[in-house]
Amino acid sequence: MPYLSFASNFMWVMVIGLLGPSIPGIIMDFGISYIKAGLFFTMLSLGSLIGTPLGGFASDYLNRKILFSCIALVLSAGLVCVGLAPSYSLSLLFIFLLSLAGSPAGAVGQSIMLDMFPEKRERFLALQTLFAALGSFIAPLLVAMNYSVELSWRWAFIETAGIAILFLAAILLVPIPAVRVKQLDRKKVSSILSNRGLLISAVLIFFYMALDIGFSYWLAEYFKSELQVSMKIASAGVSIFLAGLITGRLITSRLLRVLKSTRIMQYGLVLALISLTLFLIVPFNSVKVASILLYGLGISPVFPLLMARGTAIFPDQPGMVSGIMYACVSLGGMVFPFVIGAVASAMDIRHSYFLIGFIVLALLIAVSCRAAGDEKRLAGSPGGKARY
Repeated sequence: MPYLSFASNFMWVMVIGLLGPSIPGIIMDFGISYIKAGLFFTMLSLGSLIGTPLGGFASDYLNRKILFSCIALVLSAGLVCVGLAPSYSLSLLFIFLLSLAGSPAGAVGQSIMLDMFPEKRERFLALQTLFAALGSFIAPLLVAMNYSVELSWRWAFIETAGIAILFLAAILLVPIPAVRVKQLDRKKVSSILSNRGLLISAVLIFFYMALDIGFSYWLAEYFKSELQVSMKIASAGVSIFLAGLITGRLITSRLLRVLKSTRIMQYGLVLALISLTLFLIVPFNSVKVASILLYGLGISPVFPLLMARGTAIFPDQPGMVSGIMYACVSLGGMVFPFVIGAVASAMDIRHSYFLIGFIVLALLIAVSCRAAGDEKRLAGSPGGKARY
């Protein structure tokens, strides 16, 4: 620890990252529409919406090693089932069950890390999400490698199951601290669920998912349909966005030493808005590739810094708060790929990305208003120091 927490987020986000670049192959394999393809991520997110808060809540009260091990074991079994599913309906079912039982991996790992290192919350969350982005980066490369040797998208899920087994072995070998909370305090649960600051961070994270998963989920199909490239290149193209995301998370962990987190988010969202505009209006492929990289760089600080702000409100309940925040991640993942797919079906993939641009602008306004509110509270509190 905290490396086991980093590994848990790497593992789960890699699973999520397999779906987007696999979509062109899944569409061809099952002969389905964009809307039906969007339902894959909806079901993944629905399972996560239920499983993540339950797993995060349980990590504050149950034996963490047993809980963590069970999650990793079911995750590996679920990946194999998805890879072997013979029909569209069974694939949807297996993806839901995989997500229901496997999605708490990130929340449980994060709760352990925050419990052990509360003073390094922002930096470790930035690094943790860097590893998560690395999982997303490797996933499309794995899919592309399978395509390059004429294997189907299914093999990527089966191969990832092997990585989940290695993750299980690490959990069994690494000592994990015991939980500190001994019994359920219903009053504390009520205060957590009704806290205004936590709810604001959670809502912003929900909309952030349009910028991240909503953008990357359909990117391979954008490359294939709009730029007329092969599935191998389309799948690998998602990695350009993820390279920017990984680089940005690493830079964020350094920038926190000299800038407030709200300023970092503001600058990042401005960069994201400019680069997304270039991506949509400039016809040259070289500009599109550079814009995708810069877009990933721009949105990279938003998620870890919103997560840090939310979890800092109740540092003694890291599992429950992490579960709530990740539930909003799941809810956003359930909504935005489907909505963008529906817009693409009604118009085309390119025009569906304009919706993401409007959400980037809305998040920039919301973060700027929050920064102004923080400065006002700081001015009215002599000797106070704004953490965010």
